[in-house]
Amino acid sequence: MYYSIKETLSKEENLKLAKEFEDKAKAYLETFNQLLKDANKDFPGRTFGLTKSKLEKLKTPNEVYDRLLSASRSLYNTQSTYLTRERLQKEKEDREKQAELIKQREAEKNTLANEAIAYCLSHGRQFGDGLSIETAISIANDIAFNIEVKKRESEIGDDYIDFDGQNCEDECNGWNPKDHRCECGNRRVSWSDDYTSSFKDMSIHAEAY
Repeated sequence: MYYSIKETLSKEENLKLAKEFEDKAKAYLETFNQLLKDANKDFPGRTFGLTKSKLEKLKTPNEVYDRLLSASRSLYNTQSTYLTRERLQKEKEDREKQAELIKQREAEKNTLANEAIAYCLSHGRQFGDGLSIETAISIANDIAFNIEVKKRESEIGDDYIDFDGQNCEDECNGWNPKDHRCECGNRRVSWSDDYTSSFKDMSIHAEAY
């Protein structure tokens, strides 16, 4: 862009305006050149292995502007890098914790299976009649359940006990394990183990079904 003569003005007026225009441009140019020089000093490009022409190109306004633009994003880029590192580290720690948890549960399962095998063997079961590492816990639970049933039935004798789901329409004293139904005959009843029961701590209750 250069000064354009205004035809409505005199020669002297145009020369005066042209001088002011030029002086202002030179002032900006001096400031720009100083900024360019300072920017090249503070934000030099990577010069390793570059030819002379490419080194000169690094000093051009467009190249300097690109470097400054990149540098102006330094905080954001650094924050993003740390966020990514922290996320990856957390994901790694979570995977390690999950792997350790799986390992721990597997060890607990193996320990419980070994205890179940010992329990089964101590109650007369032998390998070859369905007993294996895979079935030991289930068989041990069945053995403990049957033992607890016999114990409770011996304690109850001819008496009646309350049971879960006892909502008989007629008067009913409950259930006696010798029968399949409650006293009034309204509900079928049987023994059921508690949700958290196992051969290590068997607990049962009467329940309508």
